[in-house]
Amino acid sequence: MGEVFRHELTVSDPDVLPVLGERTGLRLGYGSADPEFSYRLSRAGDARGAVSRVHVGGAMSLWGDTATFTVSHVHGRRYDWQTRQETGTAAAGIPVLFRPGHPVLVVAEDVAVTLAHLSVDVVQQTADTVYGTESPVSFTSPVPVSTRLGQYWSELARFSAGVLASAAFDEPVVRADLTRHLAVGLLECFPLRGDRAERYLSMEAQCRRYRIALQYFDDHAADPITVEDAARAARTTTKALVRAFRANHPTGLTPAQYLRRTRMDAAHRELQDADPARGDTVKEIAARWGFAHPGRFAQYYRQVYGTTPRHTLGR
Repeated sequence: MGEVFRHELTVSDPDVLPVLGERTGLRLGYGSADPEFSYRLSRAGDARGAVSRVHVGGAMSLWGDTATFTVSHVHGRRYDWQTRQETGTAAAGIPVLFRPGHPVLVVAEDVAVTLAHLSVDVVQQTADTVYGTESPVSFTSPVPVSTRLGQYWSELARFSAGVLASAAFDEPVVRADLTRHLAVGLLECFPLRGDRAERYLSMEAQCRRYRIALQYFDDHAADPITVEDAARAARTTTKALVRAFRANHPTGLTPAQYLRRTRMDAAHRELQDADPARGDTVKEIAARWGFAHPGRFAQYYRQVYGTTPRHTLGR
């Protein structure tokens, strides 16, 4: 996930603010002539993505470009934005997307803002996986596809702000999960260039392949099957099946990882029912479920169940 950074500060001089954008790719200038101006920031993240909470007191303006995809969710008195082609306001909680290569001017006054920053690579990789295509990601507008999807992003922004405020944000798994949710939300909530119906057909095909392969693994885990066998059952390629699992499995397991976990669960149940007095051994049970190396089996087992297979067998 990369090195984690955290920023917590309050400033009254807008001239120091451009330095803060370096870690999240905001190449912006800031200005304010308001004697009541204040700027309070809480930001955390890594090279893949970050979340910021900003409170602006008084009036200010900001302008420039961004190297990341950044979505701004705002509540307050005023947050008017303008690109070369469009204008709008986000002060009523309507999200706005800042896109690389689309300079923006914002005039804000007395607002609370939650910003989600996602690297271009993360968004592209997520789009490739979710939609099964490799077309460059390009959004046609900075506003959501619909009011409903705008409201969905608002909920996602509130959730992200809550995670940012918690100690759990420092955990790599939590950040990875949040980054994925934000990337998928970005792709679904804002209008992507290209045929939306075609993307959904791709998603449906991936979901169908995933379900078929999942059932195949569950039904044949005791047999000498491979990931390639599951791909053939789903009438797809191994590469496409990996994408389908990454897009649909709740924890992003690959097909190989899912098959190993399914067999691990079966071995676990057998260990619970086994009896050392009958001559049952960890080594034999592990081998029966495809784990040829007892040491590696014990390592995987401890990671999943928090104990050793020998301890389970001896109970």
